[in-house]
Amino acid sequence: MKCHVPGPNVKGRTIHALARFGDELYLESLPDSILLRTLNAAESAYAMIKFNKNFFSHFNYNFYSTEDNEGLKCKISMKSALNAFKSPTHMDKQVENLEIKLDPESSKLIFQLKCKHGIVKTYYVSILDCKAMQAVYTKDLVPNRIISSPRILSEALGNFQISDDQVTLEATNQSLILRNYVDANIDLTKIIRTQISLKPSEFDSYTIGDETTITFTLKEFRALLAFTEALNLPLQLHFETTGRPAVFIVHNGTTFEAHFVLATSKPDSATQASTQNSSRTDKKRKEVNNPVGSAKKKPHLDIDISKCLDEDSHLFNYIDIPEEMDLRPIKVTIDGNSGDKANDPEENMNFDIPGSPTSRIKIKSVFKRCFENTFDPRSIERIVLAENSDSD
Repeated sequence: MKCHVPGPNVKGRTIHALARFGDELYLESLPDSILLRTLNAAESAYAMIKFNKNFFSHFNYNFYSTEDNEGLKCKISMKSALNAFKSPTHMDKQVENLEIKLDPESSKLIFQLKCKHGIVKTYYVSILDCKAMQAVYTKDLVPNRIISSPRILSEALGNFQISDDQVTLEATNQSLILRNYVDANIDLTKIIRTQISLKPSEFDSYTIGDETTITFTLKEFRALLAFTEALNLPLQLHFETTGRPAVFIVHNGTTFEAHFVLATSKPDSATQASTQNSSRTDKKRKEVNNPVGSAKKKPHLDIDISKCLDEDSHLFNYIDIPEEMDLRPIKVTIDGNSGDKANDPEENMNFDIPGSPTSRIKIKSVFKRCFENTFDPRSIERIVLAENSDSD
């Protein structure tokens, strides 16, 4: 294989986007295109970027091969490929031509960048294996298809926490809901729940044939959105039901096409219910084992409102009261032995009321003059410190 990429097409964003998916890069040359593929370590995210023949200024897919139908198939380290494309934002301004070719004698893939002012940078990348990788998925016969601007989804994901690992997508005919996934073993009172609802009118195309809920990884989803947003191209989402892969497609129609496939898992609706039940069970156990601690819990809302919120969240049901505050009720003693004395509140009711603080009295003693209603300057004894000078 031997090909030349013109300077305006050399940006390096492709390698940096694939590096956020996997640690190994699979390269395969076909008669009409070159394919770049990668797979993450958990085998839950797959990326494939296809460059058509017209993307290159010169293209020969079997330059060093003796067979006519055999092209290049190799696997290289992603870290080694990144060394050749360190600054993707400035490469199109510095590089005039990029040549990619295979060295058959040393079994190395060569990236040669011809920059301005006659500077030539050559990178030799060792080939780890001579094989190709292919993922099996479908994108044409799916009932749910959405075409959206990547900026809308990027702004929606901006509300999620950095620590969120997965996102749940709930697609209905009325809206598309994004929310962070919560594991069943995590207490809901100790995490932040995020949910974003998008209307169908916000998308370029919105077709939901089968309402469903899917969950996939958030790291790779952010990576493909950043790649699509940098190209300023619409993003297509094709998905079915839970357990079937979700396919994200971006292309410009002429030179390249990218497929990002994310595995889906069960939605968090079932785990959400189990999480709420487990948190309620743990709270009851704590109240039984520690009745004194449970007495320090005070209802924050009315009973009717608490019942409504109890089905969705535990964040608003109770509020912790600090240890320093003393909320003991006022002691009232009523002696009902004598009917006459029972009518006398001064003799039959004893209130233990703490004394008022003395801080205000101290303030008044210091700023006594400020609290007086009127002030007469004649009351101050005048002392002449310096007499008036002569008229001369």
